Amino acid sequence: MIGVNSVQGTGKVRMRASGSVKYGREESVRRQPQHRSKSLKVSNSAEFNTGLPKKEKSMYNSIKNEKLEWAVDGDELKKSLSELADKNHHSHTKSFSRISSGSNPFLDIAHDPNAAVYKTGFLARKIHADMDGKKTPRGKRGWKTFYAVLKGMILYLQKDEYKPEKALSEDDLKNAISVHHALAIKAMDYEKKPNVLKLKTADWRVFLFQAQSPEEMESWIRIINSVAAMFSAPSFPAAIGSQKKFSRPLLPATTTRMSQEEQLKSHEAKLKHVSTELAEHRSYPPDKKVKAKEIDEYRLKEHYLEFEESRYEMYVKLLKEGVKELLTARDGDAALKKSQSSPSLNQESQPAAAKVKRNTSERKDYRPETPKVIEQLGKFEQNTLRQQLTRIQAIEDIRVQAIPHGSELQYPVVVWWSPLTGELGRLGECGQNRCFFTVNKSYHSHPQTEAFLFYGTDFSIESLPLPRHEQHQWALFHEESPKNNYKLFHEPLITLFNHTATFSRHSHLPLTTQHLEGLSALTAQTHLLPLSYKNQLRKTLAPVVYVQSDCDPPSDRDVYIQELMQHIQVDSYGECLHNKDLPPHLRDSTAMDDQDFYQILAQYKFILAFENAVCDDYITEKLWRPLKLGVVPVYYGAPNVHMWLPDNRSAVVVNPNEPPKKLAQYLKRLDKNDWEYLKYLEWKHKREISNVNLVTELKERPWGVQDIGQDNFIDAFECMVCNRVWENIHRHEKKLPSKVWRAEESHLTCPPPKLFDFGVRPSSSLQRIWRASYEQSKREAKALGLMLRRNRNFTVTQFWREVFTD
Repeated sequence: MIGVNSVQGTGKVRMRASGSVKYGREESVRRQPQHRSKSLKVSNSAEFNTGLPKKEKSMYNSIKNEKLEWAVDGDELKKSLSELADKNHHSHTKSFSRISSGSNPFLDIAHDPNAAVYKTGFLARKIHADMDGKKTPRGKRGWKTFYAVLKGMILYLQKDEYKPEKALSEDDLKNAISVHHALAIKAMDYEKKPNVLKLKTADWRVFLFQAQSPEEMESWIRIINSVAAMFSAPSFPAAIGSQKKFSRPLLPATTTRMSQEEQLKSHEAKLKHVSTELAEHRSYPPDKKVKAKEIDEYRLKEHYLEFEESRYEMYVKLLKEGVKELLTARDGDAALKKSQSSPSLNQESQPAAAKVKRNTSERKDYRPETPKVIEQLGKFEQNTLRQQLTRIQAIEDIRVQAIPHGSELQYPVVVWWSPLTGELGRLGECGQNRCFFTVNKSYHSHPQTEAFLFYGTDFSIESLPLPRHEQHQWALFHEESPKNNYKLFHEPLITLFNHTATFSRHSHLPLTTQHLEGLSALTAQTHLLPLSYKNQLRKTLAPVVYVQSDCDPPSDRDVYIQELMQHIQVDSYGECLHNKDLPPHLRDSTAMDDQDFYQILAQYKFILAFENAVCDDYITEKLWRPLKLGVVPVYYGAPNVHMWLPDNRSAVVVNPNEPPKKLAQYLKRLDKNDWEYLKYLEWKHKREISNVNLVTELKERPWGVQDIGQDNFIDAFECMVCNRVWENIHRHEKKLPSKVWRAEESHLTCPPPKLFDFGVRPSSSLQRIWRASYEQSKREAKALGLMLRRNRNFTVTQFWREVFTD
């Protein structure tokens, strides 16, 4: 007997179990007699038909004459999709259509036009694994952008923004994903793009989705899992047969009729059962002498049980938190508006691991004092509420007890409100000053707390240290792309910070050269190849190379480069506009600093160095890498890049107002004229850097890159804040007023994303996302700035109401 989970995903059923299937009254599945299959052929041979008992013969004739209702051909599937797409979705009746899986009615997606919409917004999708976890073919793995609508238990992926009155197209239905029994988590093992979540469905397909911000990613994770936990129906038992092959239970796509309490009990029972089964399974590992097939079966079952344990743990956690109230509150137009850029709905986890690796040898800590400080702070912590601040409302519940008189605690406390470092407690030495740094949010109202540090990418409206006391200073660290959090790039919000460390040269601690180790890295000739050798390689290599896997960013670079490729040969190794493969060991994003990768790039004459955003001073390794390798960068990004180039003629700077064809003609001329080309490398051959501004910046910056003799920029940022805190402490001792630092609009600013108006725009382009995101971010910054100046706690609902209040 072959279970339903063994049915192939081609629309054709190879075998069907004899006997009957009992349907539960509450979980019954409506049959579709119009879906008749031509794919199941039963031979009316005499050998098979002769001698059968009357009952079995009747069953045989029934199967032969009445084709299996849910064995659907591909053509019939397309027809059913077309019919469904043509239906009027304005109907207020409670009739349901089904988006057929093409293989099994239990897995069909029930399309309910009247289902509640829980979340909408733009998502980029990448198919990582097909049904049963099979690796998706390479040509089908690319990123595509959709307007996602989570309606009922279906995640619709549409090409256009959601309009309730608009009927779904056939493509919308084909791209639809049912989230029943699914699990969404942060894609910790995917580092090529930020804000990526992983969705594993009931049939073990795996999708990667990139959201616009960390808040959006967490919001999608929270809501998808909440819907799955609340509405997924109980599973049917797995198939039982004579073979020992492991089969997963059948997970029906129908909606449960259970109450939230009953659903919770069901999930708890399932979690207990799965955990017990997993423990038993692990206690009887296969013998090393058994066949490889049996070992594979063992591992498959173990993987399944581990996943199911994680899934039910998440479901139980969410139901205990009360997701019903969360979901029922998200209806109406207000909910839709809110969901388009929804902040995180999940409670904050324990501090994450450090995003910026610290070298313990480069940190100047005063270690002998640390145990005393932690001990004193621990006494305070025991008198505070025993929980982390994970919601705005939780801040109001903190109970503060003053440090006893005569305490030895004498250092100001600086709290990383964004857990960038992951350090629970560290006494840092900043010159002659010392501050206690921690990610523990329970010190919000500690009398020694003087400052809060925020990491821009993780800056969330749902967790802010309010009320903000008079002595509290806010400091912003944001060295990454503006696309990670556009809200911060507007005057109403950036000016609320006292101290800044951003890529802008105007910030209190400029990080413009954060990707450049020093002058020697630029003048080194380690990878510089003779031009005669490069000319020889031109027989097999293009003159220009492009390596990028973050496709369609705000700078619209892929549209420009796609048009450029029409006029000059470009070797593209990344996922974006891919036409050439790297060696297998260099295809992972972690290999970008591999010496073998450098050797490949160094063979080219030009490297396309296009930033993902166009902002003054926003300069990344895309510019510095070719300069270090001795390749001429063709640069597009910071309009003021000439302030940072080692020489006036060290890069070809793209003029966005001129067509790519003109740039291609210029590059071809340089490719053919060695004398003209070498002018761009003259500074490299002479090891001379003529840009005084660049030399001064690299020599005077108070931090280093990969230099154990200097603080890194995280340490420098912390010490800047610590020293300023101490400056005011000393002023108070002298009865002087506090010194006030304020961020200015120039400390973090970028113009709106601008699109190129030539060429054929790729179907996966995100251009609508970035401009829309930027425009809405202005409203969000204005609303957040207003609410923060009121200095009162607020709810997420209140925030979004303010955002959309004209």
